[in-house]
Amino acid sequence: MGTLVLDIETASPFEEPPANANDTQYFEWVAVGLAYADALYDTPETDVLFRRGNWDDAHTRDLFGQLFEWCEQRDVERLLTYNGTWFDGKHLLTWARELDATSDTQLRQRTESLFENHIDVALAAADEYSDELLDDQPILPDWKAYDLAGIDNDGVWYDDYEFPDTYLSDIEGPAVQGKHIGRVIGGKYVRNVDAEIEHTSVHRELTRLLEDYCTSDVADLIDLYTALGGPKLDDTYRRPPSRIE
Repeated sequence: MGTLVLDIETASPFEEPPANANDTQYFEWVAVGLAYADALYDTPETDVLFRRGNWDDAHTRDLFGQLFEWCEQRDVERLLTYNGTWFDGKHLLTWARELDATSDTQLRQRTESLFENHIDVALAAADEYSDELLDDQPILPDWKAYDLAGIDNDGVWYDDYEFPDTYLSDIEGPAVQGKHIGRVIGGKYVRNVDAEIEHTSVHRELTRLLEDYCTSDVADLIDLYTALGGPKLDDTYRRPPSRIE
């Protein structure tokens, strides 16, 4: 029985969420990074699944379908996320419920099944490294948790990609961050797909950047889970659908 890691990337194409807001109405699903290993000390296989059209519900349903198909080909015992109780699980379950209400699907049931044995590693890291939390921090940034655990989690740097000078000029900082996906990159990706310009060098480079970033979010989470205690964490930090915010 194996371990699955999941991390979604979203964009806010219609309305920028207020600071610290987490209402699903502000977010649309762009991609999901996945990692899977049969045994905890195996090198995980990784993959990134992308939205294949515009913001219409049909393409959200399609991305759910891609996710379920990928997972069903593997023997998943547990699901790991980093802060999935607050973000990934919440939004996936909300989208699933909303889509079920407007179409003949069973997305909620299948999503709940996927999250039934969900372990939120961010909660374990926050307890293990509680002295590192700032006053307003419920959890640590994942890069900080990796650093404290002595795990080399690769960052993704804009200098490693070739874009026209003004293409990402409204992004500040040398490293790709989740907020960049939400505010700029995710929207650009979906607009390119909708415009059917996936063949262009700019879109191919944008896809490579997103693939690298999504992979970095999932590739080492099994190692962090293991460093923090592995299966000993499961009872304390299990967050099934009934406990997701």
